[in-house]
Order: sequence, then C-alpha cells, then structure tokens
Amino acid sequence: MTTFETIVRELASVPEPLLLRVLSFIRLVKGSATLAADSSRAPRIPGLHKGQVWMSEDFNDSLPDSFWLGDDE
Repeated sequence: MTTFETIVRELASVPEPLLLRVLSFIRLVKGSATLAADSSRAPRIPGLHKGQVWMSEDFNDSLPDSFWLGDDE
C-alpha cells in the first residue's frame, strides 16, 4: 500500500471538522514548499547590502544577570 493510499484510508474515518484542519494544513505546506522552491532559484548577489548592517562593539560581551533573571525592582 502506498503512502497516498494509507492517508486516504485514515482520512475516511476522520470527522469533518478535523478534515477541514487537515485540508488547511495541506494547503499551508504546499504554499510553503512553493515559496521555498521559488526563493532558492534567485541568484545571490554578494555585497548587495554592504554598509547597511553594523554590530555593536560590545556584541560579544557577557550579558548582566538581570538580563537572564529579570529585575527584582
């Protein structure tokens, strides 16, 4: 039995509200796959955003405990 046949057999006993959710999921996944396929074909252009990104001098410094634990004030 193929995967498709197994899915169809399983869906035969699923209530209508759940079928609508499954249909919505299928459409979402198909749309995501289409977007991913389209974007992967676009050529990458080196240096396209040169000078538009910066990083703070203290980027690699440790964060204070208050960042992780929150302020007690």
